Amino acid sequence: MHCSPESLPTTCGRGWPAYLEPIQHCGLPGNTVFNAVVTVRDAVAYAEANGIPLCVLNIDFKETFDKISHSYVYALLRQYGFSDRFQQRIRNIYDNATASIQINGHRSSPIPNRSSVRQGCPISMQLFAICLNPLLCTLENKIAGIQIGRRRIKTTAVA
Repeated sequence: MHCSPESLPTTCGRGWPAYLEPIQHCGLPGNTVFNAVVTVRDAVAYAEANGIPLCVLNIDFKETFDKISHSYVYALLRQYGFSDRFQQRIRNIYDNATASIQINGHRSSPIPNRSSVRQGCPISMQLFAICLNPLLCTLENKIAGIQIGRRRIKTTAVA
């Protein structure tokens, strides 16, 4: 199956931006890493210039792609209302996935793979963004952030 971010709006009925927090800088058109860096820079500069206390927290999800549970991905796709057809396509990619180890020319028996998204797959970043979204929603609802003009900055996410 060939799936790409461009095919998602027709595959799942609406585009990724409808599912993701606008603070994400992965999988959203027009949101780049540069925008995230500028947002943090602006918040720090504003806080320093106005004597406002500010805490900047950087969370590095080291090797996250390897640890995402397939059942979690499936649950989120269902929760966000992705079509049954789209969910089945994702299941076709990940269900019954196996890995094997080759040492000195001898290959192990298949090992079931129940977690990870495939690195290099065009849809992996969007799946990761969907998995990160509940955390971002919680942070957006729980922290005050900093008000700069009409804009309140609480979180920004880069994958």
